[in-house]
Amino acid sequence: MNQTDDKQAFDVSEDSKIKEIVQEEQALLSKVVVHLTTSSKKTSTFADYDAELIELRDAIAEALPEDVPSLVEQMTRLQAIAAQRGLGEDVPVDPGSPYFGHMQLDEDGEVRDVLLGKRTYISPADGIRIVDWRNAPVSRMYYCYEEGDEYEESFGGKFRSGTISSRRSVTITQGQLKRVDCPFGTLVNKGEDWIRLRDAGAKLAGGQGSSVRGKKTGKLGVDANGDFRKDKHLPEISALLDKEQFALISSDHDELLAVQGSAGSGKTTVGLHRIAYLAYSKTAGLKPGNMVIIVLNSALASYIADVLPALGVRGVKVWTFENWCSRLRKKHVRGLPAIYSEWTPSIVSRVKKHPALLRILEEWVDMQDEAQSEKLLQAVHGYADAHRVEKAWKILHRMPLDVRRKRLLRWLDGEVRIGNDHGDNIDMKTAIALDSALQRMAEVSEDIVEDWADLFTDKRRLIHMFDMHAPAEFTEEELARVHQWCTDSYKKIFDEMDDSDEPVDEDDRATLDREDDAILLRLYQLKKGWLREGGRRIEYDHMMVDEVQDFSALEVKTLIDTVGRNRPITLAGDTAQKIVREGGFDDWDSFMDDLGVQGARLEPLKIAYRSTIEVMEVARDVLGPLAGEDSVATRHGAPVEVHQFSDPGQAVDFLGTSLRELFLREPLSNVAVIARHANQAKLYYQGLKKSEIPNLRLVLEQDFSFTPGIEVTEIRQVKGLEFDYVIMVECNDDSYPLTDEARHLMHVGMTRAAHQLWLITTATPSALIPKNLL
Repeated sequence: MNQTDDKQAFDVSEDSKIKEIVQEEQALLSKVVVHLTTSSKKTSTFADYDAELIELRDAIAEALPEDVPSLVEQMTRLQAIAAQRGLGEDVPVDPGSPYFGHMQLDEDGEVRDVLLGKRTYISPADGIRIVDWRNAPVSRMYYCYEEGDEYEESFGGKFRSGTISSRRSVTITQGQLKRVDCPFGTLVNKGEDWIRLRDAGAKLAGGQGSSVRGKKTGKLGVDANGDFRKDKHLPEISALLDKEQFALISSDHDELLAVQGSAGSGKTTVGLHRIAYLAYSKTAGLKPGNMVIIVLNSALASYIADVLPALGVRGVKVWTFENWCSRLRKKHVRGLPAIYSEWTPSIVSRVKKHPALLRILEEWVDMQDEAQSEKLLQAVHGYADAHRVEKAWKILHRMPLDVRRKRLLRWLDGEVRIGNDHGDNIDMKTAIALDSALQRMAEVSEDIVEDWADLFTDKRRLIHMFDMHAPAEFTEEELARVHQWCTDSYKKIFDEMDDSDEPVDEDDRATLDREDDAILLRLYQLKKGWLREGGRRIEYDHMMVDEVQDFSALEVKTLIDTVGRNRPITLAGDTAQKIVREGGFDDWDSFMDDLGVQGARLEPLKIAYRSTIEVMEVARDVLGPLAGEDSVATRHGAPVEVHQFSDPGQAVDFLGTSLRELFLREPLSNVAVIARHANQAKLYYQGLKKSEIPNLRLVLEQDFSFTPGIEVTEIRQVKGLEFDYVIMVECNDDSYPLTDEARHLMHVGMTRAAHQLWLITTATPSALIPKNLL
């Protein structure tokens, strides 16, 4: 083994300091595991508190008057600590993986070990202190200080100062120490021996310098030097949070937080850990069962649903936006088709997702409100109590139209008070006129479907509205095509509603466009107020929207208006990864303006942890003029390689050999073979299947297994996911031309790779591929 190469592993026994660290960690782990498996948590933790509380109670009974206040304060503090330790009592610490972080705090020569894990476990008599990572300020010290830093913190009102004498991240599997990350390097358990990796993959340090491209290795599963990867144990994800990420996670409970970051920078990680943090902070009153996560695809929904329990969070609902929206639309706007068109023209999707439509709907409802208000006041004009009606109606002016109408009816019946007016003793003629006007108003205020149809089937109005709110965005010809499509679609819908008993040919069934669900729900909110479920308002305690750059402003506004007042919202996204051509946004400030959100906190994450420096450099080159601020990768890896062939069959032959070799060395690795189109994915899947590749799967419906093996898929399926190895096939000019959409798609595909990236071409290579790779 070459011990002079800075990136090579070497025997820990030759370095006494590193050997000492490993022995310390093994001894500490052994003590913790033995204690957890032989002692009862209740007796080891709460019995100590109970004994101290009894002792303090007796002391108070015998104390001098001037000593009582300080003893009471001490007793109160101890009771609070005991109560806090009791959180999560029903879920014990797992001896197989009890903690992931280790700090030693040196306070005037007194050294204490503090461990970070998923559950709190305290046994002071045995020197064991495992602190839930969500329990600030102790966890804040782990995330915000480095080894050797001095600290000054307040714990329970008591000031403490000292030095972080050591800070280490550890990976423990089945009660065995597998890995230690510390300033001296990453130490990896290789069975009988430990090796040290100086250039460790998951060491989260600052940005490094520009990479020097190595020669092609022609092998998967290699490091920056072409050697096979030595480290297969990844650390606990909570241990990887950096100072900036932890600050976002523990931010205010009542703010809208928008997290902008490059691929692999931890946007989703921050969002999920923020949910765990909020759920743990009982004082915020936020319940996991009333939190929701909205994602674009079912693969990411499945992944997140599996991750949340590992963070100690259960009950949070995870929905794809399409499922969330479709389900609620069917409950709130009944009678419309349950099936969706597969042939919606791109121009129709663009118009229905355009941010201007949000303002158009608001203006539409405002005009209805003005017209109905005028009719109402005219109906009671001249009657004895017309002034009372007018005053009551104006007091309610901030409410949606149909909510106001219903409230005024209840006022008229004497059920509610508006201002100081109980609605009693209303003049009879005034009451009759008002009741009649409110019943007529219901025809407008309760109707959602007619408004939705009128918006898109009146060609002159459609053109005028978009000329007003989105000048030069669409031509009259394009809007005429939208009008024609909607007119034809809505005619089928209303014909089916009128003749619901008549059989309809399967190919001629009425359908909705996917975009219609959000439009209908938004109209409902504007006219009728809160969405409801189970007879109650939908008022989430917290909402996280992931990959928000691919949502329209109207969709996001519809979502966030289901969050309770003064409740937190987390939006996570990266405009460089936008893959929905018809919607989404390119600029955060404009997006917030479209939402009408003021005071939102926009925080960038600038360190890319997933992919290597080599992958991120190429992915940034691909973006070209669309690239935003530089993101900094944290580790080197194998060079990105382009393998050129004359035919897909030749490429499949090469990949078959390479993948078989990889799985002989790394049977637990996962590989994504990513094509631009589904038919290309099918072609490569069939070819690799003939090559008898193990654990080979074709994924075209978001049904990723998240298990070792090879998944052949197309690029829109992989959004938000990551794989050990990524092989992008058919990176030809016809698949990835010089367009903004192709730049975004290729960038997304590349940045799914955690360790190594290959690009395969079988014709003229895409002009997006950097020339120095060809």
